[in-house]
Amino acid sequence: MFYLGIDIGKNTHVASLIDDKKKVIFKAFSFSNSIDVADSLVSKLNPFKNELEIGMEATGHYWLSLYSYLDQKNFTVRVINPIQTDGWRQGIEIRKRKTDIIDSLLIADLLRYGDFVETSLSNEDYLSLRNLSRFRSYLISSIGDLKRKNNCSFRSSFP
Repeated sequence: MFYLGIDIGKNTHVASLIDDKKKVIFKAFSFSNSIDVADSLVSKLNPFKNELEIGMEATGHYWLSLYSYLDQKNFTVRVINPIQTDGWRQGIEIRKRKTDIIDSLLIADLLRYGDFVETSLSNEDYLSLRNLSRFRSYLISSIGDLKRKNNCSFRSSFP
């Protein structure tokens, strides 16, 4: 069995692959959040596809596109709460080291160990509706802020 840990970032993600004996197959494969580069990750993972589990943290909204893409390619993807990976780090790391490479290996090791609670996910339609309603709320809030700023600047221009 092989375990791929992906440390999710805003602009780039870092992936590391280990086997069931914790031997590093590859580490620090850095890729941006785009389809072209995700295709290169998929081609790198194809030899391991039948015996592969992928783990990633649910970091903000940055993981959603990669999760959806890997799910469409029929990979087994586990989404882990960052609090659990932080607890795992505290249990096995003496030094307070935290880099993307270390985190990707840590996620792969946690996945290998198997003692985590997977984040429950809604289906794609519900996720899209939730994001749309959140964006609507953000726009309504922004409109209110802009109106207040406009009224204040308008009033302050008169003596």
